Amino acid sequence: MNVARTWAFSDGGSRPLQSAPGVYNEQMFQGLDFVISEAKKYGIHLILSLVNNWDAFGGKKQYVAWAVQRGQKLTSDDDFFTNPMVKGFYKNNVKVVLTRVNTITKVAYKDDPTILSWELINEPRCPSDLSGKTFQNWVIEMAGYLKSIDSNHLLEIGLEGFYGNNMRQYNPNSYIFGTNFISNNQVQGIDFTTIHMYPDQWLPDLTQEAQDKWASQWIQVHINDSKWLKKPLLIAEFGKSSKTPGYTVAMRDNYFGKIYGTIFNCAKSGGPCVGGLFWQILGQGMANFDDGYQVVLQESSSTDRVILLQSLRLSKLS
Repeated sequence: MNVARTWAFSDGGSRPLQSAPGVYNEQMFQGLDFVISEAKKYGIHLILSLVNNWDAFGGKKQYVAWAVQRGQKLTSDDDFFTNPMVKGFYKNNVKVVLTRVNTITKVAYKDDPTILSWELINEPRCPSDLSGKTFQNWVIEMAGYLKSIDSNHLLEIGLEGFYGNNMRQYNPNSYIFGTNFISNNQVQGIDFTTIHMYPDQWLPDLTQEAQDKWASQWIQVHINDSKWLKKPLLIAEFGKSSKTPGYTVAMRDNYFGKIYGTIFNCAKSGGPCVGGLFWQILGQGMANFDDGYQVVLQESSSTDRVILLQSLRLSKLS
């Protein structure tokens, strides 16, 4: 495994990186410095996400709350995408993180080749505007701003892969969330596409076999569209939850194997999908982060082997 995706944010709450707009916890920042320096030491590249759509570790809800505390009359978490003050908070955070000089390596984040890519926001959704215009405008603005500070690194949005209204039939249950895989990824400055994949959450009423079939189709339609977009595709999150009825590690290994097979076949044929990151890898003693999808390699030798074999055959292609 040579790429890891993780958070470069923790907004408000306990042990924050950013305790208030523009106010940072140096000890936490040094923790991120350490992550980057260790990744460099072991030849791992990082995808660093800059904010969460969800409430965990603060997210857009915390940004909106900060603006309300300063007198803004906001009523929706989606005001994150439109309110000038909130957007100013976000831009300032982007600037602070990107221009941070690592206390260990002495290299600014924006100049560090250990970082493969920035991610604008983890799993963005804007249900208050299903036309997609609000989120599209936000991506245009923030991608341009980030690239004005750092043109050295790749940039991706953090999308789950949902389509807009004209292609909603490809979405689970035809849901739409105010994002659009096609138009969002056409924005200048967005360098590669991403999808996440959770059929067990999105389609819980389907059988295991039907969920697996849907997952295969979900990947294929995004491979086709990424080829049309002329951009690489990364499956940035996928997994098999231990909370799935009848779950076994062998079931997870088989699922990983299927996803990896699709990725390998695409890469081998010169297609756009060349990698996949499962959610989530934990070390021993990190049970407080368990969400059902955790993979602890020291406790899962069979899963470790599935990952190893995929890594070996992909490395031979390159």
